[in-house]
Order: sequence, then C-alpha cells, then structure tokens
Amino acid sequence: MRLRFFTVILIALFLNINTPHASSASIHGCAPPIPPPLPGSPAPAPAIPGILLVNEVLSIPGSTWNCSELNKTFSISDDSWVELYNPQNQPFNLYAAHASFDTGPNTFVYYFPFGAAIAAHDYLVLFPARYSDTPINGANLRLLIAGITIDQVTVPALPLDQSYARIPNGSNTWRITNTPSIDASNVASQVGPAPTSSPPNQEPGGYGNASSTPTLATGTQPAWSNLQLPAQAATSTPDVNPSLITSPAPASDGWDTPRRILLAVLAVALALMLFWVWRLFSTL
Repeated sequence: MRLRFFTVILIALFLNINTPHASSASIHGCAPPIPPPLPGSPAPAPAIPGILLVNEVLSIPGSTWNCSELNKTFSISDDSWVELYNPQNQPFNLYAAHASFDTGPNTFVYYFPFGAAIAAHDYLVLFPARYSDTPINGANLRLLIAGITIDQVTVPALPLDQSYARIPNGSNTWRITNTPSIDASNVASQVGPAPTSSPPNQEPGGYGNASSTPTLATGTQPAWSNLQLPAQAATSTPDVNPSLITSPAPASDGWDTPRRILLAVLAVALALMLFWVWRLFSTL
C-alpha cells in the first residue's frame, strides 16, 4: 500500500515538472497571423493621408501574442505586432489598395497579405517581421497605400512586452504602456508610472525582467505638413472626394455590367426553353 502511495506521488511530481505552465500570454489577448475576412466587398482604401492610423506597436515581445502558437512560445519575428485603427465610417480593403509597411524609402517593405481588410471604427493587427525582415524597434514605421504615406510613427526602443500606443485611440499623443491592448481600444489607465531609476544591466529594448517598472514616454504625432512624404506623392495623389472619409461608398466592380447582361441572356434562354417544352407537350 505504501509502495503504491509513493508511486502515485512520484508520478504526480514528474507530471508537474514536465507539464508546460501557462505563459504570460494567458493574461492578455492574441491576434491571428492571417487577418480574418470581412463580410461583403469593402472598397479599396483611398491613398489619403490620415484616413487610417498606426494605433499601437509592440516590438519586443516577452510572451505569446500570435494566436497560432499553441505551444506558447514567442519570438521577435513571430510575436512583434503593429495595430491599425480605422476612424472612418466605412470598411476598407487594404490588400486591394496595395497597402504596405516600410521603414523609410528604399528599406524593408512588408506587403499586406491577401484578404487584409479593416472594419469601420475597428482594428487590424499585423505581424510584419513574421513574413519579412522589417525591423520595428527604433524604426520610423510608415503605412503606405499605393506608394503614398498614409501615417508614420518613430517607434522608440521599447521595454519587454510593452507597447507604444496612441492614448486615446486615434489621438496625436503617444505613450509607452505596460498593458498593451492588442486588437482592442487603448485607454489612459493602461499607462504605467514613471520609474525612479532604470533597471540594472538592461539596455533599452533588451530582454530583461518582464516585471521591471515600465518606462513612461510621451510623444505627439507631428503635423501632416511636417511628415516626410515621398517626392512623387504630390503628383500621384488621386483626386478623391473628401466625402469618402466619412460616408460609406459602395464597392464598384468592373464585372457588374457584363454579369448583369449574362444573367439577362440566361433568363431569356430559360424562358424560351420552358415555352418550347410547353408547346411540345401541348401538341401531344
């Protein structure tokens, strides 16, 4: 009996040692590496500066932020993320608009994946380093649509598992927060207190203790007139009705007219066939 008791204890201890414990990812959300589809057919986002915003950036992950990692592992390439915010009243197709991230002219470029779209007053989380070598920490990150700079932010060297976010959403005030809100609204209560001293033996943005006191940083988004837009932006910006920014516009499809004609022809052919069958059987 005693032998059996001690055997059960040893098995329990063995399982406890070899069972992976829940990581800190269990205390926060995650996002899928492939953006979920939106219903309907959103129109491509127009290349208008400020129509979409970079809302939050996390460049040095210390836990799992990518929902596809079931084993709770994490890495910079798989778990660093950028969140976009759509302040408009209509959804946009970003893949069809040829949206991308880069870190300045002639540098790393990340093209949005197939199906990437953002709903009205909603968020879209992307993992640029997972599919390209785009560096985020300390970079001048730009959101581009058809080569036009839509929004940009200079990301500071961030502490472990802390993000650089607009607080509140869409505002011009950026802060480092110790409670990132992936794919969710940023609120003022997320900002941590300023430390009295820096943690020892830890470089900014390095892999230090995740429980270290966060560094408070504030910043203000530069005016659009001061943004470093590409030289060709002035000549290549399309003439878009400003009402697109706030009023929904139905998506146009070049195949609508041919499709309607084809459906009309098929309807007429079906009617003629039914009439012929009726005449055939009525004469019998």
